[in-house]
Amino acid sequence: MIAHVAEASELSGRVVLWLDPESDYPAARLEAPLKLAAAYGAEIETIVVADESGELTEEVPYRLIAPAGTSVRRDPTAYDRRFDLLLGRCRRAVDDAGAAHGVRVRHSLAAGDAVDRISEMCLERGPWNIVALARMPVTGGDTIIGTLLANVSGATGFLLCGQQRSKQPRVVVIAEDAERLTSMLRAAERLSGPRGPVHVVIGADTAEAYTEIEAQARIVAADFHVPVVFEDMGPTYGVPEALTEFVARLKPSLVIAVFGGSAVADGRELSRASIVARAPILLVR
Repeated sequence: MIAHVAEASELSGRVVLWLDPESDYPAARLEAPLKLAAAYGAEIETIVVADESGELTEEVPYRLIAPAGTSVRRDPTAYDRRFDLLLGRCRRAVDDAGAAHGVRVRHSLAAGDAVDRISEMCLERGPWNIVALARMPVTGGDTIIGTLLANVSGATGFLLCGQQRSKQPRVVVIAEDAERLTSMLRAAERLSGPRGPVHVVIGADTAEAYTEIEAQARIVAADFHVPVVFEDMGPTYGVPEALTEFVARLKPSLVIAVFGGSAVADGRELSRASIVARAPILLVR
């Protein structure tokens, strides 16, 4: 998350949860976006997106969303009974999980291009939105995060949901530069609970870069109230798998990383990191 999430108008924020009605949503998979919303006093708004013919897209997930000043009416003939039942099922799952966490939940239905609809949602409200993917799309999963980052300018960060392996809060921050670390640690501080600690793993290809980032990170970490544990990873020497496997051994409940960095260079590496770490991943720009 970037700094304004941690500093400004937190109560105006929202977690946009992109759903696929064809999928199941056990409470454990919804834990990360709900904890994120609860930590910032924000709300969840789910979105399911159908294409213009009324068919459910495979890329995304539904309030009817249209350009400002226009109205959209839902044509009951465009959606079959099965879709309505599936939609109701996944919405109830989010409603139940939201009630358990004390988080307000709203629901949206959109039609058209998924990225455009999500972008419009994020632009209409601020100052911050986190877009949460309940699952990676079956098709286009390797490119969807990059597409969202490039086109959804109103989104502060992106959360890939997943069932966490650890029952205890254990937030792992992958630090690749000191500039982003302050806001990443603020988010980790919120999400780790009052006792912490927050685990920091340095992501650097060379020993020189590793030493420099670690020195800067320790200065930044000294100002935080929760314990910050620096894990002795060492440089990756250009092997991102070494970093994700090291993080997996820490059994994190949540990983915070930079998209496009050493650990999560692209959508393919994100998919792999999610599988290996078996934890939700919060991506910052």
